[in-house]
Amino acid sequence: MIELPVIHFDCIHFEGDKPCRPNKETGVFCGNCSFYETDESIKEPFPEINEGFAGYDTNENKQIILIKLDAVGDVLRTTSILPSLKKKYPDSDITWITKEKSFPVLQDNGLIDEIYFAEEELENIYAHDFDIAINLDSGKESCEMMNNIIAKECYGYYLANGKPYPFNKQALDWYRMGVDDIRKKANNKTYHRIIHEICLLDYEGSRPSMNISVEKKISAGLIKEKFGLGEFEKFILINLGGGNRWQYKKWTKEGYAGLINMLSETKKNYAIGVIAGDEDKVLYKEVLQLSGKNDNIIKLGYKNSMNDFISIAFLADKIFTSDSLAFHIATALNKYVVVIVGPTSHTELDVFGNGKILFSDKVDCLSCYLNRCDKTMNCMNTVEAGEVFKFLV
Repeated sequence: MIELPVIHFDCIHFEGDKPCRPNKETGVFCGNCSFYETDESIKEPFPEINEGFAGYDTNENKQIILIKLDAVGDVLRTTSILPSLKKKYPDSDITWITKEKSFPVLQDNGLIDEIYFAEEELENIYAHDFDIAINLDSGKESCEMMNNIIAKECYGYYLANGKPYPFNKQALDWYRMGVDDIRKKANNKTYHRIIHEICLLDYEGSRPSMNISVEKKISAGLIKEKFGLGEFEKFILINLGGGNRWQYKKWTKEGYAGLINMLSETKKNYAIGVIAGDEDKVLYKEVLQLSGKNDNIIKLGYKNSMNDFISIAFLADKIFTSDSLAFHIATALNKYVVVIVGPTSHTELDVFGNGKILFSDKVDCLSCYLNRCDKTMNCMNTVEAGEVFKFLV
């Protein structure tokens, strides 16, 4: 039996898939927490966490199922595990369950044999016997799904007493990071190494993968013609924003505009493409209002389909973005990428030797994972446009 750190799985505040309220508000964790209160609805003891799996013959055919439902970028970055699974189990079939919104980033991936959507009826999957089941999310929806999977070996997370819970000891550290912001901030491993360790796989630096189909290449050609990108020597893509979950995951409008103006003025033979998602349309408009009127500033809009967004990234020579879907698309396409990081973990990211991870050296609260921030000097407004510019020229 393994020795666990003190975790009050049975506390009424403990949720298992995110930090509890006392952890968020005070930074306290279970071992020294005065907020502990037993959840009387839990009647059964929590099961022992598996020491690990001995493993089966890697030469025989393996039926592997992987569940990854969350944000599209998280789904895409998890594809880094596929080459390692295929290397360990060369004669294997991989089934992936995700949400329909993530299909464009998994579509045509030659390492995946079948894709199912969480929105579908999955009785045929639940009736099937798998050799290996992997769920790398501690989200309750994916954990509940994992409970329905029949498999000889299980890695990651499932529900115990209605709360997300680790199958194996290798999954415990990532679980702790999900429920304790202090632990998350102290992490120094990339996400890709972490998920390999959870699944007892050797990590050899594999990056996310995404296939660019003939259809996407045709789409990219049409976009290139529409915006006149072929008239320029190079194409630098500036992706604005990063969703609304974390206030300062996105850079400042002054920073974006300053960078666009520097690039457009000094590199007149470069196309400087500006793009955003629909949730960042206000920022998109504000940045363009602050930007110059040079003809090499290409307004790519904020209503692009996922496939068009991928096609645009495929055309780019260099990409600047926050820690967002655009970053994971860039790494999957092996593009040179500069990523600016603030409230999320910069140590989890990897540019695989082709780019730069940028973060402020003027604040000591990086990787805070706070949704909102009231600091006058923060992780984003202390990064100047010139610091980014030098990595894109």
